[in-house]
Amino acid sequence: MKNKVFLNGSIKNDLDAKVSIFDRGYLFSDGIYELIPYFNSKPFLIDEHYSRLTESLGMIGINNPYTKKEWFSNIDNLLQNCEFENFYLYIQVTRGVPENTKDGIMREHAATKKYNTSVCMFYSEITNLVERNISGKKAITLEDKRWKQCDIKSISLLFNTYAKTLAYNEGAFEAILIRNNVITEGCSSNVFIVKNNVIKTSPKSNLILPGVTRSFVIDEVIKKNNYKIIIENFSEDELFESDEIFITNSTQGILPITCLNEKDINKGLCGDITKELYNIFIKYLV
Repeated sequence: MKNKVFLNGSIKNDLDAKVSIFDRGYLFSDGIYELIPYFNSKPFLIDEHYSRLTESLGMIGINNPYTKKEWFSNIDNLLQNCEFENFYLYIQVTRGVPENTKDGIMREHAATKKYNTSVCMFYSEITNLVERNISGKKAITLEDKRWKQCDIKSISLLFNTYAKTLAYNEGAFEAILIRNNVITEGCSSNVFIVKNNVIKTSPKSNLILPGVTRSFVIDEVIKKNNYKIIIENFSEDELFESDEIFITNSTQGILPITCLNEKDINKGLCGDITKELYNIFIKYLV
């Protein structure tokens, strides 16, 4: 099977999809992305992901290239070729290539010209969370050295990928980031702790990505099932002294962290509350 790619209105075989080296996404990471999970061939929270995509585009001044109806039609056309039942759909929108380069200027920091926006989409298989046995993962902590506009889902992920690679090299799944002794988030996840049966997570701000799965877990899983949650900043000490740690993201749902910087959390076992939340969460995926 050949994977298919949507690129600027056309569906191509993956190896035939090409972008210009003068695309501002390639030169400057001048673009945004979105990732939508599909479980049992059904999109999960697609409207919420679309809303975040439009918000990120607006935050960096790129006009939305399609209407919502056109977006969903393009997605449906691409996924006609998809044979997976559990997968993510990756969407990337960049400011694109200058419409006119007669002045000979092929690269400039300021976006001074009119550009042909570039849109690409592809899909990749993921784990079926309903059939997955929940198990804990290792994580490390690192200083958060990212820029201060982390609420934009930017394709500029240099520090995130660097930090995630450092975690991988230490046998860990995630790097949890700390800024001025405050836990912000993971490289590709939002972070929650549990202490004395109370769940805590950081508030929305410019320092964290407004996770779609994070919001769903807070509103539909935690609050509607009468778990106590406090949304406020928490420190590195609170992280290490917590009874349970879990992270959320689109492809993993809820994932326990049971070892942090080689220190076991909850004796290295998935905590009861995390397990309960996960069992509630996966019912929405059936």
